Amino acid sequence: MRAAAEVRAAAVAAASALMALGLPACGDAAPQVAGPPARDAASPLGPRVVRRIEPADLLPADLDLVVRVDVARMRDGLGQAASDELARRALDEVPDEALESALQRADVVWLGLRLADLEEGDRVVVLEGRMAGLTPDPGRWEPARAAQDGVAVFDRRGGVAGSRADTARIIALGDRAVALVSAVEVSSVARVLRDGPDARRGDPAAEGLVSLDLHARRLPPYLARRFPSIGALVAGVARVRAVASLHDEGVRLDVELVGVDAAGAGRARRFLEVLRDNVEDVRYADLMKELSIEQVESTVRLRWLFPAPLVLALLSGRSPG
Repeated sequence: MRAAAEVRAAAVAAASALMALGLPACGDAAPQVAGPPARDAASPLGPRVVRRIEPADLLPADLDLVVRVDVARMRDGLGQAASDELARRALDEVPDEALESALQRADVVWLGLRLADLEEGDRVVVLEGRMAGLTPDPGRWEPARAAQDGVAVFDRRGGVAGSRADTARIIALGDRAVALVSAVEVSSVARVLRDGPDARRGDPAAEGLVSLDLHARRLPPYLARRFPSIGALVAGVARVRAVASLHDEGVRLDVELVGVDAAGAGRARRFLEVLRDNVEDVRYADLMKELSIEQVESTVRLRWLFPAPLVLALLSGRSPG
């Protein structure tokens, strides 16, 4: 029983670290349309492509970080309490009254963010699972026109008066999934509903407890001039994909960092090696020894094992034994 508890604690800690993973990046400018997209007389009323919409298709490409949380797998491997805690950590910054009830029904959750506007909260949350009977409060939400069969759309009555991170639109894909869309992303999500999914959208692997896909972008010019070394490091990275998975010995983190070329990948590899090899705090020394780093052409692969006893010691503040 104690070993199982240790593995569960390790899973929560390591997967939470995965959710915070990502090199400094800057997204493109956010779309400025905060309401439903305008139509002219020549615009088609229906979707341009008639197809089955998959939940992850609702994530537009302007959201450069997408995190996937496999809630059902966590329930099976970690138990209800640990899985609920980890899912809530993943969505901790999403201020929405509709989230709690949808999360209890979800098997998989996707969270799409734009790193350049992380504090503002531009995001799309998609929850896939048993959503039958889940309906928005009619006092706060009003039905809007949906251009595709099997899709229901609800807009917040009176618009969004508070933070731009507040949900402005709810989209239901039948009984399969629910999407909570912040105000700035309403136009982008309406576009992918009409035209089909973006080719370059974030697409985390359907593996492990938590996975992510980050499309890295250059630092803004003023930051690149102020921090040229970091600017060069970030400019050399094109994409980061990672998976945290549960194993008998603890939690393993697998990361694939793709450089724009071999030189860019090499800069990232050397930076990570310096971090690994120069940790002086003895509490983290054993943990850093578990980090494997290798480069193959323009790709850097990391494998990091979080042993359950070590993670428990780190969480409790004790020195690892």
